[in-house]
Amino acid sequence: MGEWFMAAWVEGLEVWEAARRLGVSVADVDDSVECTWTDVLRGRPSDGEAGVVWAGRLAADWTQIIQVHGFDCEGALQELSYGGRALLMRWDINGPRDLEYAVNGHYVTDFSVTVPGKRWGSDPHALDSYAQGLHFDLDDSGWESDPELPTGWLEYCAWEETRTESGQDYGEEAIPDEWGDFIGLVHNGYSPPMATCLTSALALVGRVTGREIDREWMDGAHTRYVIRDQHNEVPPAGRTPRLSRLASAGKEETRACTSLA
Repeated sequence: MGEWFMAAWVEGLEVWEAARRLGVSVADVDDSVECTWTDVLRGRPSDGEAGVVWAGRLAADWTQIIQVHGFDCEGALQELSYGGRALLMRWDINGPRDLEYAVNGHYVTDFSVTVPGKRWGSDPHALDSYAQGLHFDLDDSGWESDPELPTGWLEYCAWEETRTESGQDYGEEAIPDEWGDFIGLVHNGYSPPMATCLTSALALVGRVTGREIDREWMDGAHTRYVIRDQHNEVPPAGRTPRLSRLASAGKEETRACTSLA
């Protein structure tokens, strides 16, 4: 999915109704097309400010919405959840955001996918039963036993930690040839512990919806909608629309201090 990802999962709505709640107008429907992921941006209207989503049925009663451009899903979780449930997950170059969960128009919980036990909302533990056995701790070293790690990765990480602590720059110490690609991987965002947290979050969503996002769905044809609305300004740094909504509603966020078993 790359360095930027945003998706919402909606229960009990037809795909077109979920799109309408995101802000798709009658005029926008005329621009909707069935397409694959490869073609999702091909031939779209040349309105650079418009949002773009790619949506389709995921499971019996769940619609999956991938935000391709813009931030429409980020501001619409409450609206999407009326009559059912909705989840929102996203990350960017600054790391993952909290996983959010709403039920019938009410924000229920969101929690950090990298800090164990950090939960917020009216029912902070609402998703805990779906999280058993998953890993939401960026400092957990369990990823080190992953058999799919590149050969030599752990040795490289130990060397990199020593180099950083000593203040050495690259080039001051010889780097083994077999580690040549690792520096590039790190600079491009490769991080096994972060990947473990993100895949755990997607697995949790899959447990709620009954199906994880998978290759079969991504290879299929779904509906692309263009959303010419006002949702797509970049949120001010340090203040997301979620926090603005909570503040304006006068809600008190409650932190749950117990970690998952």
